[in-house]
Amino acid sequence: MSSPEPLVFCLYLAGNTPVSARAVVNTRRFCEEHLDGRYELEIVDISLHPERVREAQIIAAPTLVKKLPLPEQRVIGDMSRTERLVQRFDLARRAA
Repeated sequence: MSSPEPLVFCLYLAGNTPVSARAVVNTRRFCEEHLDGRYELEIVDISLHPERVREAQIIAAPTLVKKLPLPEQRVIGDMSRTERLVQRFDLARRAA
């Protein structure tokens, strides 16, 4: 049996703020605790890359976008609610 394909995330942040810093720490912790290295994480500061905001249709920051596997999914906030992320990305089913 093959292992599940890695999840590909992009975390969109609005500058160097306390909320942005929490979102980075919480997202990295979530990925390490629940994905066992089977993930890719790109971090985009929307103040430096406004074109990326338009392309991705980001309406709030921080926003975590799961790009792959499809379907694309989004979570807005500082990513402190780990159980919400586990449910949103259906990790219980992926681990089975």
